[in-house]
Amino acid sequence: MSATAKLLPLWAPSVCRFAHHVHPVAQHSWIPAMQYCSSTIPTRMNPIDIQMLYKPLHDQIFKQEPTYPTEDVERSVHHLKTHDLWGKETSALPEVDFKLPDLLGSNIDEHFKEIAKQQSKPYLDAAQVIANSRLPTMPREWRWSRGWTKYDATGHVTTVDYPDEEAIVFDVEVCMSEGDFPTLATAASPNAWYSWVSDRLLEDHYSWSPHPTLDDLITMETAVRSIKPGGEDWREKIVIGHNVSFDRSYIKEQYFMKGPKTRFLDTMSLHMAISGLTSFQRILWLASRAGKKQGLKDVREYTSKTRKQFKGQGIGGWDWLNVSSINNLGDVHVLYTGGPKLEKSERDVFVKGTLQDVRNQFQELMTYCARDVRATHEIFSMQLPMFLERFPHAVTLAGMLEMGQCYLPVNSNWERYLRDAEDTFQELQKEMKLSLMHLANDACQLMHNDRYQEDPWLWELDWSTQELTLKKETSAKKKKIKVEKTDEGEDQRVKPERKSTKKKKKKGKKEEAEEAEDQEETEEDRIQRVLETADRLPKIKRHMPGYPAWYRDLCPKVTGAWSPGPNLISAQARVTPKLLRLRWDGFPLHYEASQGWGYLVPGRTDNMNGTDKQDGERNFPTKAVLDAYKEYLKQRRDTRDKEPLDQRYSGWANDDMWDHIMDLSQKAKGEGNGEMEEAPIYDSSVLYSNGESAPEFHRGAGPYNDVDLPGVWFFRLPHKDGAKFKVGNPLAKDYLNKMEDGTLTAAAGGPANRTLEVNKMVSFWRNARDRVMSQMVVWLKKKELPRIVSRNPDYEEEGSYGAIIPRVVTAGTVTRRAVEPTWLTASNARPDRVGSELKAIVQAPPGYHFIGADVDSQELWIAAILGDANFAGFHGCTSFGWMTLQGKKSSGTDLHSKTASTIGISRDHAKVFNYGRIYGAGQPFAERLLLQFNHRMTQEEAGEKAKQMYAATKGVREYKLTEAAQQALSELGGVTQSGTEWVSLAEVRSLSRTVKKKLFLGSGQLDIIAGRRWVGGTESEMFNKLESIANSAEPRTPVLDCRISRALEPAYVKGEFVTSRVNWVVQSSAVDYLHLMLVCMRWLFDKYNIDGRFCISIHDEVRYLVQSEDRYRAALALQITNLLTRSMFAYRLGMNDLPQSVAFFSAVDVDTVMRKEVNMDCKTPSNPHGLTRGYGIPPGDALDIYQILEKTNSSLRKEDQQKEKKPNKRVSVGQ
Repeated sequence: MSATAKLLPLWAPSVCRFAHHVHPVAQHSWIPAMQYCSSTIPTRMNPIDIQMLYKPLHDQIFKQEPTYPTEDVERSVHHLKTHDLWGKETSALPEVDFKLPDLLGSNIDEHFKEIAKQQSKPYLDAAQVIANSRLPTMPREWRWSRGWTKYDATGHVTTVDYPDEEAIVFDVEVCMSEGDFPTLATAASPNAWYSWVSDRLLEDHYSWSPHPTLDDLITMETAVRSIKPGGEDWREKIVIGHNVSFDRSYIKEQYFMKGPKTRFLDTMSLHMAISGLTSFQRILWLASRAGKKQGLKDVREYTSKTRKQFKGQGIGGWDWLNVSSINNLGDVHVLYTGGPKLEKSERDVFVKGTLQDVRNQFQELMTYCARDVRATHEIFSMQLPMFLERFPHAVTLAGMLEMGQCYLPVNSNWERYLRDAEDTFQELQKEMKLSLMHLANDACQLMHNDRYQEDPWLWELDWSTQELTLKKETSAKKKKIKVEKTDEGEDQRVKPERKSTKKKKKKGKKEEAEEAEDQEETEEDRIQRVLETADRLPKIKRHMPGYPAWYRDLCPKVTGAWSPGPNLISAQARVTPKLLRLRWDGFPLHYEASQGWGYLVPGRTDNMNGTDKQDGERNFPTKAVLDAYKEYLKQRRDTRDKEPLDQRYSGWANDDMWDHIMDLSQKAKGEGNGEMEEAPIYDSSVLYSNGESAPEFHRGAGPYNDVDLPGVWFFRLPHKDGAKFKVGNPLAKDYLNKMEDGTLTAAAGGPANRTLEVNKMVSFWRNARDRVMSQMVVWLKKKELPRIVSRNPDYEEEGSYGAIIPRVVTAGTVTRRAVEPTWLTASNARPDRVGSELKAIVQAPPGYHFIGADVDSQELWIAAILGDANFAGFHGCTSFGWMTLQGKKSSGTDLHSKTASTIGISRDHAKVFNYGRIYGAGQPFAERLLLQFNHRMTQEEAGEKAKQMYAATKGVREYKLTEAAQQALSELGGVTQSGTEWVSLAEVRSLSRTVKKKLFLGSGQLDIIAGRRWVGGTESEMFNKLESIANSAEPRTPVLDCRISRALEPAYVKGEFVTSRVNWVVQSSAVDYLHLMLVCMRWLFDKYNIDGRFCISIHDEVRYLVQSEDRYRAALALQITNLLTRSMFAYRLGMNDLPQSVAFFSAVDVDTVMRKEVNMDCKTPSNPHGLTRGYGIPPGDALDIYQILEKTNSSLRKEDQQKEKKPNKRVSVGQ
């Protein structure tokens, strides 16, 4: 028997049996058959029909073939059969074959170590020198001089162009009142101290530019007003700072598109990696510093809001508190040095003061800045050896250095975008305010005959009014003095006639008419009469007498900049949802102080006692609420035949609901029975066991019967964080999707619906405008641009070109993910969101292109490969791995479709569940999401569905008995249900009591559990692997050996924060993935002289700015990078192979703007014409690996790009 036959005795026939299901993907019409591979080499498939790398490509990376032990294959096949995946149709891709660049070392791991060392060595050497050195004595006096001043160790003071050092510790201070201009800075090296002073601080000039230019910034490698390096060429240089990305944005050379080799190390990021805190731990840490009593109060308040579990004993005694701190420089300095906390009071001068204040305290503030530099150096000296020990792989440091080079080019369209977005926003805001003002004015009319008392929304507003009172008229004023004109035109004062006591003769009608005509009051008389009441007005005038109190609150009092009407109204006002007459599934919204916003469901009878209203009770319009809901159902019924079936009456148990409501309303009005008296409301309630009533026909967050309004139940609006939380504003962004799907509607008609629409349109810009408009843009002059830009035919002489340096914290979370408040959270363009085209306004300058890709299901793949490695050791051997690699949306076998079908939700919602689950979220998280996605679901239904989903995916828990427990059980003659050492939770509880009697003589309890695992689910093996890493003594990422923060290590937290640790394994591995990509791309750019630089990484996207003539070579480099990165993951997990389906990006985007998809036109309310018509920007190209190989002649070498293409022959990429 051959070696192959010995290896594959069982599964080989299975592969043959299902071979007819493997269908090659249709060739591109322009790709000749077998263009990229030799027809003599068969397609490589693993034992479960998953296509692997083409053999020539595989051999360049892994060197040797993988093996598949029989027992592992059998176990995998059985597992896939259990979950109905074995034998499902798979597909094969066209083979890809080309010569890769030669790898360094004997394997791919050594290759990455070597290229990372080459990239980081000069920076690490310089960093180690400064970390192991003492700084010179700080100067006692700082020179008041423009630019840089050097203070050497001998006390000599000289003016220099920039600090000519390989490594410096650096800090910048900015006077916030003056805008985006650096004010002063200090730096230090082992050789000298440096100070920098801005021109604006030295000269109080009135004509300074409002926008920063290169001349306003701090020079670090060039002379003032020069763009050439001080030496012959750019040198490697390391700048160290705390939150150094802020300091970097004020350095002149960082705005050059190409050239500088300076890199930045952030002590705040190093701290997050070494000893960072989760958001929950941060609250606990702050609470521990506030004292036990106050601390416990703060923590309980936080946990009640976030649904965290917390055991409140001994906060200050937890060990992890002693090895961690929050991120500010003062606390980090105390943690690493043990010294006293830094004095930071001088900081207020920069935050609240002016440049004159800085001038007045120049020496003190310069010393303050220098103290921060000294503290940063002390921190860094302690951090660097700890970081290198905890993060030993060279890729981690090299990746962080590259991640600190973010760069976003912009042009004149940036200013246009800001102007258009702001103008559109202000117009829509004005329209929305005007509409709300009209609604408020119209609502005032309900005061007539007290009609507001029958309004389902406005009945509870404060309708009390203030009367206009005048001071009593004095007796002297009562005697009216009549002024008449004489014939000569002079004024003549006529005494008022005394009233006669004699009985007057009755006048006739003619005489009365003539007298009335003579005495008719003229316009002047009326004006005079009003003016005479001026002195009767009270000194303290009442605000808008005669108007209801709620309306008066919306009207500003008369001041200098006063405008009439309810100008204080906005979408955030408490009265706005009532004026809009908002409905939730047709039920009127209602606000209750103790419950927040909710809605009223009619039909309750247990509180309709029929008695007269008592003093203090509210006069509630029960019938009006019912009529409002009936009208809504009529509208729904009129349009239901026009709607898709799945949208009709989705909130009700059956179609009989309409009949119930009609019966309910008829009985309420006494219709149909000939009776005129008010009939009792139809009793549709049932009593719960605790005596609380609830409607049979409606489900939601409630009812809350402490809101005792006659004839209705009160339900809370569903909160995204669960039923325990109150909703503060139903117009908030969390409810935009409910407005879109028709759950949240306005009953007030067209203007109100338009108001809802406008509120949705302005939601993005309202939340992001301050962050976007405060972006620091530095505009470059023509001579400061590369020649490839200024000499390009598309260069516009009247245009503007500049850049934004995003202030990215390279490791801003405990998982080491980068953090930045604007760009890293930017959403994609939406047609109904003002300003959402933000990313597309980042546009490449002439002669350059963006190339980038979205890493397909990166974190799902990482989790899947961890599970595969833990189970049978080859790709796709678990259900989770198979669905990730081979699942098809069309056949319902992909991960998201499978989850959706399991619990009966949409595929989009299933995505959220799947990602949340692999991040460690438990069943309560799933329950909250189910209620959020379907607010009509009950808590019990959500709990049952969540339980069902977790049983199908994560599986159920089993526990391993200790050897002592197994022996005791054997001596007692007992056995477990499974016949092994693994038992269920119920068995653990039962056996614990039995074994305790056998092993214990005194009190106490034996821990009979030696381990635990998940079984029976599609993802059980993956979770077993994640938890084994998270619960190990020193949790490390499996690929780059990065260690978890000390604040989460089991030695310090014991069994706490398990979810955070499981989440860390996946997300920190994703950071490893990004760092590997950044290092590999830098290696290929340098090796093949590709003119490009890293721009930014957003979520799972990476973007590079490259010279246009190199864009296709850069696209090929990105595909090779993905291949090598994924191969590195597989190799480190013991799998010497890689599936073809994940080896390459599905597409690499080649574009001139930074948008999600190359064909997105990014039409929004602020960009109604889109990018093509509005900005003249054409769509980009999305190229797969086959198209890229065609365009590059399968080569990264520049000289190979013009060679004649030979499609049937392998072409070398590089040597």
